Amino acid sequence: MENIERKNQDAEAQEQATPGLAILDFLRGQGPALYIAIAALFIAVFIGVFYVIKTTRDNQQAARLLSAAQTAKQFEEITALYPKSPSAPVAQLALASAQFSAGDYGGASSRYAEFAAKYPKYPMLPAAELGQVMCSEASGEIDKALMGFNSFIARYPGHFLVPQAIFGKARCLQLAGKYAEAKSVYEDFVAANPESKWRPQAESALQALNRRIRQQNQNTAAKNK
Repeated sequence: MENIERKNQDAEAQEQATPGLAILDFLRGQGPALYIAIAALFIAVFIGVFYVIKTTRDNQQAARLLSAAQTAKQFEEITALYPKSPSAPVAQLALASAQFSAGDYGGASSRYAEFAAKYPKYPMLPAAELGQVMCSEASGEIDKALMGFNSFIARYPGHFLVPQAIFGKARCLQLAGKYAEAKSVYEDFVAANPESKWRPQAESALQALNRRIRQQNQNTAAKNK
């Protein structure tokens, strides 16, 4: 009898975790590498939350809607209709990501800020903070974004998302024309993280930057002839 009950509980937990997988698939198709990283992290949190909570009818309905959600409007409806459900913070992050992917950087930034205000102790708070910095970068506020990436790296040493903040810092340096500094950021990451799953991304970005530097040097040499 006890084994049957345990199996039922495990099955229920798996069913409740399924909505998170739908969001992960959505973000993987819509967002850049940052959002794949964010999705992987907050889905893990999401599954953990659903495993331990006592379900209610509203929570179950919110989870069903989240499982089927594909658009920013649908994610927004979940946050509006079920603001107290465990699905609400996940939907809020998914909504911000959808807005970012659609090019609505101001809207996405506002959603991330709203998330930080509503859920200051939520495990995915760093994702929202980094999302805001990404919005600044995408909006062309390079100096502000660079400060944000540096701040994130300093405040969250060892965090899962730090590599993405490091790459963001390098991008901002490159956009500011500071190629040597950007190159050093990538090189330092590769040297310090030989086994990191993010190393290929750093190496690819470094190769692209080296090509740009060579092209710039060739152009300069041609002009000086």
